[in-house]
Parts: sequence; structure tokens; C-alpha cells
Amino acid sequence: MKRVFDFLNLPNYQIPDYQKFNLCSYPLIRKLLPQKFRYFFQAEIHNYESDLDMKFNWETRDR
Repeated sequence: MKRVFDFLNLPNYQIPDYQKFNLCSYPLIRKLLPQKFRYFFQAEIHNYESDLDMKFNWETRDR
């Protein structure tokens, strides 16, 4: 929390016993999921590229 307060330029405050969420235990995503997202958002991706006058290389983002 100190890093968050520092980032927001707030004084440090000790938060008593807060519940922790999202402890980095995520299941692996399926290999085809990024491809499905690109297909689903194809129109929005095209609009962003047109608006920004940039071409993004979305195909290399698969892992």
C-alpha cells in the first residue's frame, strides 16, 4: 500500500488488516483466446489504428 500512496502523492497510512484479493493464481488462458479476441474486436482495432494513424502488430502478441 505504501507504493500506492507514494504514487498518488498521499501521506503514508497504515491500513489495519485488509483482505487480500487476486493473489496471482490465475489459470492459463487457452492458446486460441488472443486470436478470438482479435477477431471479435477487429472493427474496434481498425478504428483505433485509423484514428491514431498507426498500425499495430497484434499478431505477435500471442504467447
